[in-house]
Amino acid sequence: MKTKISVAVIILVLFSGCTKNPKFLLLNAGQLKPLGIELNEKGVFYKNENPNWKQDQQKYACLAFSCTNNNYLTLTRFDVTDTLKATGGVDSILIQKSFTRNDFYPLLIGNTQGTKSMDQDLPADLKLVPVAICMAETKLPARQDTVVVWLKPSESLRKALPVTINMDDYLTTNR
Repeated sequence: MKTKISVAVIILVLFSGCTKNPKFLLLNAGQLKPLGIELNEKGVFYKNENPNWKQDQQKYACLAFSCTNNNYLTLTRFDVTDTLKATGGVDSILIQKSFTRNDFYPLLIGNTQGTKSMDQDLPADLKLVPVAICMAETKLPARQDTVVVWLKPSESLRKALPVTINMDDYLTTNR
């Protein structure tokens, strides 16, 4: 019985397209939740109010994104006082999602091939933590890719990661 389960898991990993890559920290839905990233059957959702946004010289205090069946990535930067409006069913999931107030947040979002959808002019030597999100885990039929969220490292990120993971092993420049 154990052999059958092991073979099934190996086959599932091979066909899901989300194999382990030492360059990216691959986390499952349960491990992503403390980071403020929610996976469900509709997609991936994130909404954060950065408490240090002025110190970090960010233009906006809040960042939200979603990856769903109908879009690769929808990204919104906004202020706390702004009103978000839903234009579709999945937008309402993001609007209803509570804010996290993490001092770690995405500075880049892209894929495992190096394409970045959310790109900023960042110093070449800036070290970030690339967290891989396996879209197959959402069970969306059109999404079997892997999205990489490059997080700003902080002590609170270190504490939010599973104890078995050393954040320093994954710190890398964004290039």
